[in-house]
Parts: sequence; C-alpha cells; structure tokens
Amino acid sequence: MLDDTPRKLLRIISQFRYHFRRMPNIKELGRLSGRRPPEIIKAFKVLSAENYIQWSVSMPIQTASILEGWERNVPYDTSQERGVQNGREGNNIDYWLYH
Repeated sequence: MLDDTPRKLLRIISQFRYHFRRMPNIKELGRLSGRRPPEIIKAFKVLSAENYIQWSVSMPIQTASILEGWERNVPYDTSQERGVQNGREGNNIDYWLYH
C-alpha cells in the first residue's frame, strides 16, 4: 500500500498523461499536488521501486513512463461495507439514504 504522496502523484501523472498526452514536469506536479520538489522526487523513487513507474533518478521527471496507473490490492467497492445493496431489488431504502 502506498503512502499519501506517492499515491497522489501516481493518480496525477496517470490522469495528466491521459488528458494532455505528455508527462508533467516537476513545476506542474508541485502546483497540482501541493508538494515541494524534494517530496516529489522522493515519491517518484518510491513509485519506481514499487514498479508503478519506470524512471531513473538521473533523468528528468517528465521522462518517466507509467507501468501501472492505479494502486494494487485496494478494494474500491465500499458499498458492501456500509450495508448498501443493489438498488434494483425494488424496496431498498438504503440507496436513497446513503447516496
């Protein structure tokens, strides 16, 4: 499981890459994430060590390539944890109370 900064930067670079068809530079990452350059570089080292991105420390950040744009082993469907069921069953009031 990733810490907050690497997870945030992974989402930013994957969405930025999809939207603008290029990787952001360190100044853009600082603006978008609210993190300082040393924190960004440290997070990129973590992402590279965990094989989420391919990047060499001696290269600029915009040369990184994304190997996996989302965090591994994280359940995204939290509706079952709250007890919310599928609303297609007809009499499910939980849908209206929790959404």
